[in-house]
Amino acid sequence: MSYNIDFHMSLECIDKEELLKRINEGSDFVLVDTVGTYDGNKFKIKGAQTVPYPEVIDRRRELTGHDEIIVYCKNKDCKASKKVALGLKSLNVSNVKVYEGGIDEWTAENLPLEEV
Repeated sequence: MSYNIDFHMSLECIDKEELLKRINEGSDFVLVDTVGTYDGNKFKIKGAQTVPYPEVIDRRRELTGHDEIIVYCKNKDCKASKKVALGLKSLNVSNVKVYEGGIDEWTAENLPLEEV
């Protein structure tokens, strides 16, 4: 016996300006870097917690307890942050958002970084 299940979930995405606003206001959120050192990456957004995307679901308890969980990956074409956000939402973690610009946009804009 098999089942076909269709999931209809939407993701809320934020842009660079919205993320900067949350950082500057000291909003209660955790920023999750899913890139880590993948593909030679050496930096993350300052203050982000690095959790490689295959580990986020298993480590979700580390991320809850905040008003929001904001996940990012490399850039808008990268699917890792979207997969993580959908995975968390499927486990009833509802306060997840995706910063689509990712580390590429953040770096290009010379915004605060730190080494992974």
